[in-house]
Amino acid sequence: MKIKNKEDVKDLDRKIKDELGIDISKYKNEKVISNFVELFLLPQYIVSWVIRPVLFSLFLYFFGFYSLKLVHIEYIIYAVVGLVLFFLTGILSGIILLLFKMKMDILKISNYSLEIMKLAIKDLSNTKSQITSENRGYVFSLLFKGILHIVTIPILTHAVTDKIPLIGGFFGKIIRKVLIFISDKIDFKEVEVSHISEEEGTDTIDSYIENINFGSESLEKLVSFSFKVVKLPVFLLFTACLLILIFFIYIIN
Repeated sequence: MKIKNKEDVKDLDRKIKDELGIDISKYKNEKVISNFVELFLLPQYIVSWVIRPVLFSLFLYFFGFYSLKLVHIEYIIYAVVGLVLFFLTGILSGIILLLFKMKMDILKISNYSLEIMKLAIKDLSNTKSQITSENRGYVFSLLFKGILHIVTIPILTHAVTDKIPLIGGFFGKIIRKVLIFISDKIDFKEVEVSHISEEEGTDTIDSYIENINFGSESLEKLVSFSFKVVKLPVFLLFTACLLILIFFIYIIN
């Protein structure tokens, strides 16, 4: 099932409770996820990946007053148009760099969600629910989707929006869309479980947990692909601004 709104999340929560007997909300650990947020929202993080490219672009802008052959009205044209183009080019290049770094951090958070999933699978051994070779893909997918939508996404997007001034909402939406894309696309039906027989009963739980690391490989591919999709319009806009800037400098020089 695809999750489009809060009602869908509530339906997903009820489905997991009814079918698996698990309350996903009990795995919420805001402190752990907030620590992830602190890790990649430190001031040094923002400065290194966004502010520095902007400062470098502005340096080139001011250097242009001395290096370009400007006369009369050209100074005013360069001062206004050049400032806009240099600033846009700098901020867009900074966002591209930040998205590249965010990809690594989102992968860590997604893998943390896998760790929560392992706890949930272990808890299944203490409930009436049973994992079999026939239903394990469905159960794993349902659990992981529930963990992302009920635990990870709400806490993470709220923390990002609160802790990044001005652009927090923008990056919160990016993170939410990436994680929703992952929840829709990841499929545990192909999880290979070795050395397991149906007669082993609940002892198979540990074997399932050992082999659930299959999800890490799929996660890495999905995170990489989703960030390529997110970066594409930004990169195209950056390329357009850069080409216009180069053409502008060529004309005015």
